[in-house]
Amino acid sequence: MAHTILGIDLGTWSVKVVELEAGLRRAKLVGVYERPLLPAEEGESHHDRGARTLEGLIDDEGLKPEMNATTMGGEAVLRLLTFPWAQKKLIAQALNAELEPLILDDVAEMITDFVVADTRGAETHVVAVAAPKAEVRARVQALANVGAEPRVVGAAALSYAALRARASMQTALEAPVAFLDIGHRHTHVCVVRGEGVLFARSIPRGGEDVTLALVDAFKMTEPDAERAKHDQAFLLAPGEVATSPAHRRVDEAVRGSVRPLLRELKATLAAYRQAGGDPVSEVVVTGGGARLRGLIPHLAHELGVTVTPLRLRVEEGDPFIDARLAALPDAEVLGATLPAQALGLALAAAAPVAQVNLRKAELAYRTDYSYLRGKARSLGIGLAAVVVFAGINAGSSLRALRKENEALAAALKKASTELFGNPLDAKSVSEQVRGGPKGGAPPIPTATAFDLFQDVSEKMPPADKGKLDVLDLDIKGKTITIKATAESVQQIDAIADAMKGVGCEGTEVEKSKISSVTAPPSGDNPKGEKASEMKQFQLTIKTACP
Repeated sequence: MAHTILGIDLGTWSVKVVELEAGLRRAKLVGVYERPLLPAEEGESHHDRGARTLEGLIDDEGLKPEMNATTMGGEAVLRLLTFPWAQKKLIAQALNAELEPLILDDVAEMITDFVVADTRGAETHVVAVAAPKAEVRARVQALANVGAEPRVVGAAALSYAALRARASMQTALEAPVAFLDIGHRHTHVCVVRGEGVLFARSIPRGGEDVTLALVDAFKMTEPDAERAKHDQAFLLAPGEVATSPAHRRVDEAVRGSVRPLLRELKATLAAYRQAGGDPVSEVVVTGGGARLRGLIPHLAHELGVTVTPLRLRVEEGDPFIDARLAALPDAEVLGATLPAQALGLALAAAAPVAQVNLRKAELAYRTDYSYLRGKARSLGIGLAAVVVFAGINAGSSLRALRKENEALAAALKKASTELFGNPLDAKSVSEQVRGGPKGGAPPIPTATAFDLFQDVSEKMPPADKGKLDVLDLDIKGKTITIKATAESVQQIDAIADAMKGVGCEGTEVEKSKISSVTAPPSGDNPKGEKASEMKQFQLTIKTACP
């Protein structure tokens, strides 16, 4: 049986809603709505203002959702992380520790989640999302107050993966494309391949920058500038010349206002490429800011890629789009005015794709108990089956654990005999270890391999003291071996003297025989420079650290 899902985008200029009917292995788009935010009331938060506007929209349109999904916009922080394993459980356990040095706020006060971007060899790349608990709680509560409590709270910049298969594009499905949603105050960038997210970022730039530029250039009030932006603002196409001084002023004001956004877009695509992503073959633009005349050809010229407006495919007999929507003139509601973020959310909720859900831990969604009572019989049968299979699994796991215990006991017996001279049980080994090594040496080394590496790096001479090329650096226990080339014997002696300060007092440095090698000119040298003769040497550093 089909149920109704509302994808809700509480923007900073308007509220956008998509109504979706979802059933078994199918979804149908039945409604698209947008309403400017109502005037703010005194003491009202932006969450409450958006929810109040949504309440009027739901009442006027007669919407009766059974499930709601929304997002966090600019409040959410996105970071690209790399892990040396593929297990999602391990990634989830390490996520907060990896995010902590990358964000300013206290991770303990944030809700975090992630989606896997791709896996390359032994590495897994993920897009991590962190949002303040207070902001997530405020948005959930505001929507719950108007009868639209969201079951899913995603991240705005990750809402577009579900649109890839539905969008009309020039690029093949398996090629990377970038969705660019230009809102009032934020622009969301999401690089997608298939239905997987490869890269995402939220940029604090949007249509409001154009409004403020018009206010400044033409000394208008902000409401007048907002109307002028929608009705008269434009960007001249590449090579086009203004026909009047007024047109030139408009073009210059708008062009200057979008320049910071373009700079951030270029930096975002460069960061995606630097992370190892394949080139983006098409940029698909949506959002209120995308309606600015001349913006799409301007973006294509500046970014050097194909840029197209987002449009859904409207095919005859396609069950996805309601016939009423498809019959609208030019199906405009499925193009420039399409609330892409809300649609992506609804689609992801209907058939989960790459998306996060920030309703976790104490903010987890509480299911309707009346619905559970109606499903009590089915749930009881399922629970009984789970108990039976859990018992079978527990029995087999217990047998496996006993075998593993026997193997570990044998390994402990062997290892304790080698270390302590006689076999010991686990408790005795623990007491021996707790007592520390004999001779009074501390049980924890005073200098780790990383400490020694950092010390060696700091003691190396600066670049202006001569050319130095470290060929190999090996740290084993208390011995550090450095193989390198330098310009002169004097430079080698200076390096050896500096290495005597590595680690603890009493460090010894041994120099190997110095040999001459020919170093080819580097790629940065001007043409015609000849190869140079370098001195190859090896230092063996024996630290005195316990």
